Amino acid sequence: MKEEPMSTDRLTRRGFLGTGAVAGAGLLWGSSLGGCSLVQAKDGHEGLHAGSESQAKNVIFLVADGMNTGTWSLADYYLQHQNGSKNLGNRRTEWVHLYAERLVNRALMETCSANSLVTDSAAAGSAWACGQRVNNGSLNYSPEGQPLTPLHDLVQKSGRATGLVTTTRMSHATPASFATSVPQRGMEDAIAAQYLDKGVEVLLGGGSRHFAAESRADGEDLFGKFRKAGYEVIGKRDELLSVTEVPDRLLGTFWGTHLPYTIDRNHREEVARQVPTLAEMMRAALKVLDSKPNGFLLQVEGGRVDHAGHGNDPGAIVHDQLAFDECIAVALEYTRDHPDTLVVVTTDHGCGGCQLNGMGASYLDTDKTFFNGIDALSSSFEYLRNQFGVLSRGEFKDLTEASIQLVLTEDQLDVLDGLKSTNYGVSTQLRKWYDPIQRTGVNFTSTNHTGEFVELSAWGPGSGNFNSFVTNTDVNAVVRRVLGLS
Repeated sequence: MKEEPMSTDRLTRRGFLGTGAVAGAGLLWGSSLGGCSLVQAKDGHEGLHAGSESQAKNVIFLVADGMNTGTWSLADYYLQHQNGSKNLGNRRTEWVHLYAERLVNRALMETCSANSLVTDSAAAGSAWACGQRVNNGSLNYSPEGQPLTPLHDLVQKSGRATGLVTTTRMSHATPASFATSVPQRGMEDAIAAQYLDKGVEVLLGGGSRHFAAESRADGEDLFGKFRKAGYEVIGKRDELLSVTEVPDRLLGTFWGTHLPYTIDRNHREEVARQVPTLAEMMRAALKVLDSKPNGFLLQVEGGRVDHAGHGNDPGAIVHDQLAFDECIAVALEYTRDHPDTLVVVTTDHGCGGCQLNGMGASYLDTDKTFFNGIDALSSSFEYLRNQFGVLSRGEFKDLTEASIQLVLTEDQLDVLDGLKSTNYGVSTQLRKWYDPIQRTGVNFTSTNHTGEFVELSAWGPGSGNFNSFVTNTDVNAVVRRVLGLS
């Protein structure tokens, strides 16, 4: 499936409704433009109101999980290349555009957990959700072993709704952090059950295995229980796009585990038919949540950015970062019609230390190495790992050569045979043989999380409450203040 680049124009109302090929159908929200709070930026563009008001009706919280600033930069450069820009600055990502042309609040955020300078996603999300630092691996549980109150519980008491949208398993750490409390993040069956018990209104992502009776350890049919509780339960992209009446509650799980990487979705029609984009899921969530009279809290996570960092996969990380960036455009359009909405765009931590490196004499080979290298990729290392042992050796050799330009020998296939029983052995070995820095100029410092300060930007009512430097726990205080939560 040929990948279609994003439009080179800023998203107009018509352009927004057409994005994702779902205009006029399915779970799209729509109303006339109006009430937008704008100020004039220095370059003459209209800037988003920075927001000195203290109260908001809604909060949209966008998370590019595991995003280093290097990842952010790669995506911006590559989008300009995709759209044929010969000079830098002609077509920015939505996130960079916010900084370049619009008046939004920007901060650096410290990401430490209670027991490490380098956090995991569970502890990072918990800091946002409960306002306290917890140990890595725990979700809204204090270091002393006491459950803590996540944002969803306070939001629900205020009469508002909650939505969680992700490209990971629905029960994974970041979405779970806003609504559940468990001592160990790996308790994903329990997390899925807590979503039902707590009545989280919208749940869209992957991870059907933690809802289906045949794959849960306790054999419980959570899908059936969600239906009985009044949820519309769906499992395919066309079901999401064809819903004509706004459901009161919505559960959609579109893959057994994490959703496939965007690079794999873009190049495989069968995956694209099954799996919606992150932006499509966000629109669907907004359609449901917009019908709630008292407002909402919506978290949207581009979770596979983090996984691509762990896997040191340059193609996967660029395309998933761009897929996340489309959600900023969705948020921009929503807030033009709903200026009572605070939007926060951030990441929970870095991952992998992703950076573009200078290539060649005087670094003059950098551009062609990076652009040509990413252009040539059509599979993630994860996808190739999953195909090894399913395809014949000859078919796998052909796939690897076509999708990452790696020509495997019979001896190398024998090495992979010896690794196929391990979790990541095949993908790790393929990545080593591929050698990302030589083929793309992109290198990684490790396969682990990193501890640098990260980007946070915000617009809308109360966004002025973010100082130029914040801790992850400060975010909780701002959200509670803006929503008037006790």
